[in-house]
Amino acid sequence: MISNIDVNGDTASLKRKREPKDDTPSSLKKHRRRSKLPEDAVAGESASAQDDQRMSNTALQHVNGGLELPDASSQPPDGAVRQRLASWKVSKPMGGRMQDIDPVFSRDERYIIITYNTSIQVYSTEDSLLVRRIALPLTRTDDATELVATHIVSAVLSKCDTDYLWVACSDGRLWHINWTSGAGADTPFRIEAKKVLDVAVDAVEIGGQFEDVLLVLKRLTKSSAQIVAYNVKALSTRSGKLLHTYDESPQLLRSAAESRLIIAAAKETVHIGLLKAKKLASLDDMAYRFHCFNVPDLVTCLDIRHTMRAIKKGGSDLQSVDLVVGCARGAIYVYHDLPSKLPGETSGSSRAGVIQPKKYHWHRRAVHSVKWSQDGNYLISGGYETVLVLWQVDTGRLDFLPHLSATIENIVVSPRGASYAIHLDDNSTMILSTAEMRPTMYVSGIQSLVLGDRPSKESLVRRVWRPVEEIAAPLVASVNPRNPSQMLLCVGNGQQASLGGGSTSTPLLQVFDISSFHGVTKHALARTNPTDANVTSDGVPIIEPTVTKLAFSQNGKWLASVDEWQPPERDADALLTGSKTSAEACRERREIYLKFWEVGAGDQPFQLVTRINDAHYTDRTQTIFDLASDPTSSRFATIGNDGTVRFWAPRLRRRDGLAATGLGGQPLRSWTCSRTVSLPIYEQQDDSVDIPTKHTARSGAITFSEDGSVLFAAFGPPFGAVVVAIDTKTGTVRDVVSGMFKGEIRAIKSLSSSLVMLSEDLVVYDIVSDEVLYNYSLKETSEDAKHLTQMAVNYESRSVALVAPVPNLNQGKMKRGARSELVVLNIEDDEPQLVHTFSHLITSVCATPSSSGFIVVDSAAQIWSITEGTEQAPLLQPLADLRVDDYDATGGEPTRGEVQLLEGDASDEEMEDANQDVEMEDDDDTHAAVVAPQRLAEVFSAAPAFAMPPIEDIFYQVAGLLSTKPVRA
Repeated sequence: MISNIDVNGDTASLKRKREPKDDTPSSLKKHRRRSKLPEDAVAGESASAQDDQRMSNTALQHVNGGLELPDASSQPPDGAVRQRLASWKVSKPMGGRMQDIDPVFSRDERYIIITYNTSIQVYSTEDSLLVRRIALPLTRTDDATELVATHIVSAVLSKCDTDYLWVACSDGRLWHINWTSGAGADTPFRIEAKKVLDVAVDAVEIGGQFEDVLLVLKRLTKSSAQIVAYNVKALSTRSGKLLHTYDESPQLLRSAAESRLIIAAAKETVHIGLLKAKKLASLDDMAYRFHCFNVPDLVTCLDIRHTMRAIKKGGSDLQSVDLVVGCARGAIYVYHDLPSKLPGETSGSSRAGVIQPKKYHWHRRAVHSVKWSQDGNYLISGGYETVLVLWQVDTGRLDFLPHLSATIENIVVSPRGASYAIHLDDNSTMILSTAEMRPTMYVSGIQSLVLGDRPSKESLVRRVWRPVEEIAAPLVASVNPRNPSQMLLCVGNGQQASLGGGSTSTPLLQVFDISSFHGVTKHALARTNPTDANVTSDGVPIIEPTVTKLAFSQNGKWLASVDEWQPPERDADALLTGSKTSAEACRERREIYLKFWEVGAGDQPFQLVTRINDAHYTDRTQTIFDLASDPTSSRFATIGNDGTVRFWAPRLRRRDGLAATGLGGQPLRSWTCSRTVSLPIYEQQDDSVDIPTKHTARSGAITFSEDGSVLFAAFGPPFGAVVVAIDTKTGTVRDVVSGMFKGEIRAIKSLSSSLVMLSEDLVVYDIVSDEVLYNYSLKETSEDAKHLTQMAVNYESRSVALVAPVPNLNQGKMKRGARSELVVLNIEDDEPQLVHTFSHLITSVCATPSSSGFIVVDSAAQIWSITEGTEQAPLLQPLADLRVDDYDATGGEPTRGEVQLLEGDASDEEMEDANQDVEMEDDDDTHAAVVAPQRLAEVFSAAPAFAMPPIEDIFYQVAGLLSTKPVRA
């Protein structure tokens, strides 16, 4: 490929301008650029050039160029376009974010139900396998211009039939789902509500029989709410019974079915309602007597415990109820026999007097969850400290289970009290045995940063730091070449740790298995604080380093990573000297490490082999813009802000002149810089453009050619970047191309004889013919969201996946409701192969090795598979869908796939024929089928596990190899 490029030894000949050819009309789909810098607003530009530019833009829009696509409804696509778009398919989203909702145990504790942002998933508590996934249509299209995303606010088990689950959505939709079969997910009820905040379920005797009554907490205004009761009949008619209205900010709603009591929390106030009559003729007869009292602090969580004691007060029998309340500043308050301390019916006052609680305090920040034990002797609480705390109620003695992986969000005690379900904010859930405090079940999803719809409990109290409000950096991810079903993602220590301090920290590497959709393990690539105090004396979270680059070697044996850290500006007062600003002082203390890891087999941890401090250094530490691996050898390359490209290669480690070996006798290696190449920083092309100074912002990216003979490096300031072709054997500069980038360099990839370059638009440049094949302009978006524009190249399908954020029409800048658009292009065709809009921001896109598709991760921690050709199987199928041993989620015994003939199914003649067919198996003339191993490898190695075709297709392909075709007569 490089042999077709003009090679000159003279340095002056490298800086040449590329004159446009006049024999190509401007109306062609291939839009070539001028050799000068792509600034259309440069003074003195002729009117004819502006006209040509407008004609080119019109031609691009006519062929659906880039992400500026016309309205699909204006003109239906022809047959060729439909066939091309149908060749690529987008799978359904898998995984997602576990909601801040208590997991639900089944009555026999064999299953646990976890609520995700778009689905309800049932897992087996014995082996952590997914039994059933019930997807809910939470994303609806209100019009053709904007997607409205809603979220689940509650999932509660039915009180009358434990095979059913009540699920409530924030927009007023409610589902009555049979979680053992998935029935009911397509037929939701709808109630009139601006926003549903919480739902509780109670079993009430109406008309002589018990039925579920839903207690719905609706938001009226920002500081008022109402509680409305619904049964199935009322849900059908959308006419509930109003129970209570209050003027405090609404938060939580809980109920105790045994004591006929409901409790609602509103900031520092608790509203408690007592059911007046136990037996009702209809729902309209339901009435509660409400009282309210103040709590010393803001309420973040609460739990109710019903006791067997009965209290007589005011001529009525009241069941004893104990209430525990967790607050935003770390305190826990316990109210024993709460109904006995409320005013009677004859008092005529709804506000109770001062109720003195019992106070417990250990947590430094908000209590995220607190629960009663089964016997009522203990309290279990958790929060930001990643410590499970067990309180002995009578004595106040504390027991701890420290050093969990992230902030504890939810705690649930099993029906028998034998285990605890712990939901952590790193998108994982585990079950701990109460006797040994050891995990018996663990489920983990994608642990990337997610900006949820619900505000954090930490935000109820004003802090000295501000959390992250938007995702401004892409998710660093890569696919393991050794195991294509494993995806590696750079994540943080949970959501609270990532959001704290105004800067996202991603020091950990999560190994995620897409085939089983389960987190395998996590490794620390940078400095972390898992056991030390992670808060300064001023109450500010300590910021951990951020992994910015990640790359595997060609054989998957080595992994290279780049991590950065610098002190925050709030801590720079002690570093200021002279006229330095805090930003300059922090940049001088910046730490950038290039690390090389040896990848172990299976689940073995990565071993750090070499750490390079300040790999690119001048008078200060310089940023590493990009990291690339050689596709033909174990070699890496980096490009930095110092204007150099450095090649890194392994060498044998020696001790006293002898090769050093490990414990197993294997030779030890270390990584060193094998070559340094200086780049031309700027190519002066026009006197009207100023030469950038030393401190002008620059950007860069690198990529190897497919044969590894050339390294293409893009480097320079905005509107002045050049592409340099470097011979990897000699380190000489073979060619320089200018005028390819407009704005900041974001990515460059080599595919066949073409270079794919991404800046403010996408440019495909043919190296051999020395011309721009085509380019695509991106839609305008905010400056912060431009960093989420990404590109991935698949060498199997010769295709490019381009992802760009798309702002909502009603929002001026990128917020949590922003979306992303994906375009798949073929390197030889400027027509888009696929155009798809996602309801969430796309944070990462990767090409799948040994397959023709792509993997997309969005801001809701969901994974999408982009595949080409025939319809593919989902990334993960539950056991119920796979029908493994006819898996029965209701608790029945698995049934084997035996064929049994019942009485009357076959006649005696048919049975005799069947016996004869069976006896033919012992015939000496039959021979076993012989299949070549490479034929089986073609079937099972056609794609990674997560992109394989349906199991039925694989069965028929293998059966076709084992069987022989009939011989013609």
